[in-house]
Amino acid sequence: MTMNNPRVAVLILGYNDEKNLREALDSALSQTYQNYKVIYIDNASTDASLSFVKENYSELEIVINEKNLGYAGAYAKILQETFAKDYDGAVLLNSDVIVDKNWLSELVVSAYSDEKIAIAQPKIFLSGENKDLANTFGNKINYLGFGFCGHYKKPDNNKFNVDQEIISASGASLLIKKSAYEKIGALDEEFFAYLEDQDLSWRAQMLGYKIVLSAKSIMWHKYVFAKNARNNWKFFTLERNRLYFLFKNFSNTTLFLIAPMFFLMEIGILADSIAKGYFWDKIRSYGAFLNNIDILRRERKIIQSKRILSDKELFAKLSPTVDFEEINSPALRLANMILKRYYKAIKYLI
Repeated sequence: MTMNNPRVAVLILGYNDEKNLREALDSALSQTYQNYKVIYIDNASTDASLSFVKENYSELEIVINEKNLGYAGAYAKILQETFAKDYDGAVLLNSDVIVDKNWLSELVVSAYSDEKIAIAQPKIFLSGENKDLANTFGNKINYLGFGFCGHYKKPDNNKFNVDQEIISASGASLLIKKSAYEKIGALDEEFFAYLEDQDLSWRAQMLGYKIVLSAKSIMWHKYVFAKNARNNWKFFTLERNRLYFLFKNFSNTTLFLIAPMFFLMEIGILADSIAKGYFWDKIRSYGAFLNNIDILRRERKIIQSKRILSDKELFAKLSPTVDFEEINSPALRLANMILKRYYKAIKYLI
């Protein structure tokens, strides 16, 4: 059963991003789709973001968070409030984007074409001089929990002319249907930022839902990967959340089978962290995981009890390697050779 003309909330979360808000809001407010409403959520910005929106978009619905709840916390809160109203779906949209005028209409068509679809993502291109190259046409997930952009810095091609299943939707822009979200469960606030979109996408598939790339929905993301700038907090958060993701979502059998490769990779990451000066951030990620182990155990119990599809049915969707141009290095190429061989060895044992 599909739905015609669903009512959609476009939720734009902003945090200290005044410079990008005009383009994001103007393009989001200029859609050919009619049955939608844009809501701006300010995540306790300390710059002039909130005053800018109030002064220039006086008719816009604004939600103000008194403290920074992170991506996961802020969206979990607003989604609960939104779906308590008369909305059939909601779009999570970054504040550093520009969307095509048909972005939402095409996204809605894709998402509501099949009741088994929970989440739809547009084609997300890079902005500026690389606007014809992909930021992500659907994120990938390595079997050790590493997430990365799919089709990154590659041009569009005939392969992507039709809607297709992907393993993980990008939090830069995704539409989630109310009916699915209520069954999947909320965004995990413990993640705060990074990989919460991956966690949500994987949990959706555990319940038998599909995640799709909407082939005709287009947008541009002002994505910047700071290749030479070390961000300790981001590294810590990514590593902590990767542990959260694996522990919550994989079965005991899968955790046991990936354990040898997991610990080998951890040794490699620790060695790299010593060389590059973020060793203590890596150690902190272990500490944060252990400090939250009781909460994670409770979440794991709920998730595993609800699942419909087993890891055996889902494992083939995972990537055997980590293929991301920005972090390509001799060490990663060696790691990928080992990761790929181990993946082949355990694939049929899951």
